[in-house]
Order: sequence, then C-alpha cells, then structure tokens
Amino acid sequence: MKKWMMENFDETQAVSILKELIGFDSENRPGKTEAEAAAWIYRLLNDNGIEACLKEAAPDRPNVYAVLKGKEKGKGKGPSIIFNGHIDVVPAGDGWTFPPFHSTLKDGKIYGRGAADMKAGVAAMIQAALLLKKAGCPFHGELHLFFNVDEEVTNQGMKQFLDDSLTADYALISEPTGMDITIGHRGVARFHVKTKGTPGHSAFVRQPDNAIVKMRAFLTALENLSDVIKERKDQTLGAALLNITQINGGTAANVIPEECTVVLDRRLLPGEQEEEVKGEIVQSLSKVQEETGFSFELKTDSFLPASQISEGHPFVKALERVSQQVNTEPISIKVFGATCEAPFFAFHKQIPTIVCGPGELEQAHVKDEFVEKEQYIRAVHTFTNLVPHLCKRFEQGGMTCHEPN
Repeated sequence: MKKWMMENFDETQAVSILKELIGFDSENRPGKTEAEAAAWIYRLLNDNGIEACLKEAAPDRPNVYAVLKGKEKGKGKGPSIIFNGHIDVVPAGDGWTFPPFHSTLKDGKIYGRGAADMKAGVAAMIQAALLLKKAGCPFHGELHLFFNVDEEVTNQGMKQFLDDSLTADYALISEPTGMDITIGHRGVARFHVKTKGTPGHSAFVRQPDNAIVKMRAFLTALENLSDVIKERKDQTLGAALLNITQINGGTAANVIPEECTVVLDRRLLPGEQEEEVKGEIVQSLSKVQEETGFSFELKTDSFLPASQISEGHPFVKALERVSQQVNTEPISIKVFGATCEAPFFAFHKQIPTIVCGPGELEQAHVKDEFVEKEQYIRAVHTFTNLVPHLCKRFEQGGMTCHEPN
C-alpha cells in the first residue's frame, strides 16, 4: 500500500461513512425516494473539496455527480474513470434481527438494508475519492463519481445519464462480487403476453370464452421455444434462457376470466437485439394463433443488453494487479451472476466496464443483509490504489483511451 494512503486512511471514518449511508431509508417503492441519501453524499463530497452536483432523474430522485481532477502534467490528457453505484435499495420487509436502517456492526459484519447491494460499494468509492483528495490527487487524469437512483426498478437514473454528456475511458461498478473481478453478464428482457376472453357467470355460460384456457396453448409453445433457446451458449457468459416467471388471470371463482397475462424473463447473450428477440417470440405465438384462432398481445416491459469485456483487456489486467497487491485472499476473474446496469456504460456509451465490489451477491435482497467489514476495507484500498495505477499505466503507454471491449 502506498505511503500517502497509509498516512491518510482512517478505518473509523471509512466504517462511519458506510453506516451513515445505510441509515438512510432509500427504498425503491411508492412514497419513498433516494433524495436524503443523495443530498448527504453531495454535502459530504463538497464539504471535503470535491466538486459535486445533483441532477434529477425524476421528481425528488436526484443522481449525484462529482469530479476529482488529478495533477496537471505536461500537455497530455490523462484517462478519465467513472466510479458508479446505485443508492436505492429494495424494500426491507419484516423479520429482521437487526434494524434494517440502523446499521449494526457485530462479529466483523455490518448489517443493514443495502449493506451488500450496494451501499458498501458506494461508500468505498466515496472513501477512495476522499483519500485521493486528501493526498493531493496523486494521479494524472480525472475521477468521476456517479451515483444513480432507481436501479432496482426502471433505471430512471441511468436513462438520465444517457442524456448527459458525461463519458469516460473506463467505468467501474461496485456491485457485490466479493471483490472478485467480473467481466460481464447476460442481458435481460421482460415481456408480457396477454390473452383475452369474455367474462360471464360460470354457472350459466355454456361455451366459455376463457382467457386462461387460451393461454394454455401459448404456454406450450413458449416452453418449446425455451428448449430451443437454452441450447445457445456463450463461452464466457453461459446459456441464453427463456422462462415463464409470473401468471395472472381471472377476477373471481365464479367468473369466466376476461384476461390472462404471463411474464417472460429472457436472458440475453452478447449481440442479441431487441427486434430479433421479440420477433422470435412473436413468431412462436403466431403459429399458435394460426392453429387455434386465439389472439394474443405482446408487450416489451424492459430490455437490457448483455455486457462483456475481454479477460485480457488492459483495464481488467490493471484492476487484477491492484487487487493482488491489496487483497490477502485470491482474486477470481469471473462472470457476474445477475444483471446490472453495466450495459448503459459498455453498450450505450462504449465505455470498457468492469463490475467489482464488496459484499456477496447472495446477500442481496435478503433479511439481515450484511457485508464483511474486512472486505469493505479492502474495497476502499483497491479503489483508491486503482486510480493512480490506471493513470500511471496510461502515462507509460500501457493503455489507451480507446481499447475495445
């Protein structure tokens, strides 16, 4: 660890930042917003000399932007790096041993909603920026902090980012990976399929026009399509998938169902496009319509492409080198098990992107969610050292601004 970091690092302050951030109820549900958490981050950064601002992605739902500029050196421009994380959390629910929005440190674990997903990652990035600032910004380039709202539901924060002019040479998202380096994930698309019938009293209708019965025919076609899709595989990310994950129909036990709706969860491989994916489902359902005369409606609920960066990419190698220096435990390079907002950087803005952060994905969305304190501290050290290391490699010609994904 560099001498300047050892002189400026305060473990008590680092833990305090995480505990305070967990203390804000930033649940992503009606009647709640991330505003208080965002305002606190904004004040913390500005109070420590890091220029920050708030930009609303939706009413009372502001993203946090900040920039830390390194030392000027000659005429060359150093690299720009985005540190990103979301500040919303899923609803806490009931049944917690520890208060979900009053963080608890016990037996080396910090408990609270968002401890792993992903306030530990956000706090570690904030602490890294504070350390770099206190040390006099010992790097040649720019560090951008971007903490967004609404990751858990409709990605309004990232949609605002797409309209913003901010871009960078590299992006790091601190979703929980146990500090392993994850180089991609499958995308996800969700569709609603609806059939319609004619409502009537079940005691009197002799030839029911039943929306649920109609849906049964379409479900068989979708199951057959699922078998075809799962045979498609990416060497790194695994198989494409189509799953039927929700079904809803009918209004009462004695009423013929007027509507039936199912939700499809489609896991995407690199290169799969929305029109192609939707078209394949339409084709399968249309065959049923031709055979039965049953009609259907298909609506796209969301579409997030796959994200991938090569294991040999210089950005991956740089983070691997820093991680090996900081972490006492072995670091793996692997695939992120879930889907996150990496495609907004990697796909939409063509920024080489890695997902790496403290906490385990298995802790996301569970009761008594926690992050290991030691792992959180390692994240602070890793993120802090990554910035000058990246800039130094860039300066020495080991990296360029336009390395391909």
